Amino acid sequence: MADSVIYPGLTNKQRATMSFHSFVVILIGSTAGFAWLIALGGYLHLWPLPPIEISVPDQKELWRNAHVGPIVHGMLVVLVAEISPLLTLTKKEARILVIAGLVEVWGNALGFSTAPYTTNRGLTPDGSFINYFAYFTFYPAVVAALIVVILGVVGSYRTMKNPS
Repeated sequence: MADSVIYPGLTNKQRATMSFHSFVVILIGSTAGFAWLIALGGYLHLWPLPPIEISVPDQKELWRNAHVGPIVHGMLVVLVAEISPLLTLTKKEARILVIAGLVEVWGNALGFSTAPYTTNRGLTPDGSFINYFAYFTFYPAVVAALIVVILGVVGSYRTMKNPS
């Protein structure tokens, strides 16, 4: 019965957990920007150091996705965590929101980071192991992102209707 009690937002520990994992994933996406840079330019040049010849798969669009995707999803989840005092949720919904947020950020980070090494971007469950891996990390991440957004709608609607 305690799970059905409505209360505002997430606990500080829940918010910190979501924020921590989101920031780690944002860092991963930021470092993937170097692979995108290498794919675009053919080498890495960090002045004043001499250019460094590094080989990455020639998948410019997928490296861009590996850079931008984790950053966007990390920002969404950290935003949800930080505005959670505006969301009126049950304890069970709050737990689901945290779990879904973590699945969203890590599923997307892993999927976007492995997609440049796949045969078809991880869009279908076939081909190599790495393609299966990308597919089966993206799929739960998509479902989790939908859950995060739905709980955001539900929680903010409740607060809007009963702002107390």
